[in-house]
Amino acid sequence: MKRMAVLVLVLAAAAVAGCASAAPPASPALPASPATSAARPAIPPEFRAACRHPGAQVEVHTVPVTISHAACDLTGVAISYRNRGGATVPHGGGGTGIGNSDGFELTVHPGSLDVTITVTGPHGNA
Repeated sequence: MKRMAVLVLVLAAAAVAGCASAAPPASPALPASPATSAARPAIPPEFRAACRHPGAQVEVHTVPVTISHAACDLTGVAISYRNRGGATVPHGGGGTGIGNSDGFELTVHPGSLDVTITVTGPHGNA
């Protein structure tokens, strides 16, 4: 009887040890949560290659659009809109607005240095 009790204890210990060592493999790292992605402003595709590249040229596809300076520095980048002309994002502290008679407007906001592009009025008559 004593022998049977020892055998039961040994089997029970083996079963517990077996369960403990059969832990599931670690899961791979999870991708960034949607909340993290949503916190960053989206940069339209036509602007991505121009970020931090003075002298680059961008043709805007959709207006109005505002590009966050924190996400994409467009200083020195030439920006245009089809048949409406364009302008180069100036250096400086912001508070700058550039426009032309075709209705193209580029604004650098004071403080944030975000860049907004708008097009107003009919072509050639803004």
